[in-house]
Amino acid sequence: MKEKHSTRLCIAYAAGPGDIVKTFSYWQKGNDDPHQVSTTYSAMFFDACRSLNARGIAISSCPRKDRIVTDRFHIENLPKNPQENAIAFHKEQVSYVLRVADFAKKQGADFLILSEATGYFFPLLWAIPSRMKLIPTLHCNLKSRFRPLSAAQKLIQFMNAMFFIRKASAIMSVSPSVTEQIEGMTYAMASPVHRFYQLYRRKYFECINPPIHHNKPFNILFVGRMETDKGIFDLLQIARDLREKGHTDIVINLCGGGSEETGLRMAASAYGIEETFRIHGFCRQDEMLEHINNSHAFIVPTRTTFEEGYNKALVEGLLSGRPVITSIVCAYPHLEELNSGIILVPPDETEGYRQAIERLAYDSAFYAEKQNGTQRGMEPFFDPACSWQAVLERIITNIRKHG
Repeated sequence: MKEKHSTRLCIAYAAGPGDIVKTFSYWQKGNDDPHQVSTTYSAMFFDACRSLNARGIAISSCPRKDRIVTDRFHIENLPKNPQENAIAFHKEQVSYVLRVADFAKKQGADFLILSEATGYFFPLLWAIPSRMKLIPTLHCNLKSRFRPLSAAQKLIQFMNAMFFIRKASAIMSVSPSVTEQIEGMTYAMASPVHRFYQLYRRKYFECINPPIHHNKPFNILFVGRMETDKGIFDLLQIARDLREKGHTDIVINLCGGGSEETGLRMAASAYGIEETFRIHGFCRQDEMLEHINNSHAFIVPTRTTFEEGYNKALVEGLLSGRPVITSIVCAYPHLEELNSGIILVPPDETEGYRQAIERLAYDSAFYAEKQNGTQRGMEPFFDPACSWQAVLERIITNIRKHG
């Protein structure tokens, strides 16, 4: 017999753009999502609902419209409307979050967990009943660290800050960089900010062999979306420069999909560098682990036009025992001090990345030093007690106990 909404704790989750319906299908069978190396946040949400004996409502903006409804869960991919210009984008950022909130309200949700990818937070200053507790979960920086804000961006930031101060019952943050921004924009007046760590299963990394420096070719691995902001065309230039310098024993491998993948393939073909600039496209978990196993180092060249806050590939490279070349765009404050496996270079400049690749490839002592430092400070990423799920459960339990 189906329970009434009012008889059981109900938690709603606005999960961003991932395909949570597929993830739920895997989760129902007791399997991890084979498309990810890390444990997905949506799977941890499902686990949290089961742990708390709660009904779960999960909404994603995944373009593939689909849903699964059971006695305990309502899981739905609810695509955003097309956004052909800036006005349409801002309108959808407001209207979509209101659609999600209205659905959560109709479902009788006691808690609404919102990723920043859902839309702007500030409309919820007025659109949520007082009994529903709001918990934003932040996975990216909320403002640029490298460019001045426009007047519109300043207004949006101010309104979002009011939401954090007046409406958020608690805030979840993926990194110190995100936490510092929240505390700065709210003048430390917001509800407590709780740090969580992306969760990885140790078993996936135990099967990865330590890199052997003298094995050729020297494989550099990029993992991420095929978008200009992620630095993929910088990598193309780096590959051209390496070839011009005669370094044909260095190969840059790219794993991931995105809107710029076709253009990148065409450019690589036009320059005739496919042998040392290999685009593998989207990779399943087993394929991804094979590429990691064959790699010597990771590279994360995200540009200053994108606010990262936290980069999974950086963490996965270190967990795999591979040095990581990146910039301050991705290495949040103090991370490079904590983990000596990171090589920091200036952002948006291909020369620094190229020089770091060459030094790793041809200086065995430097490579060994960086490789030996990759595991420092990484244990929390394997610890379920530090995970998004554990932090969420503690927050909800504490709010229910103390109000």
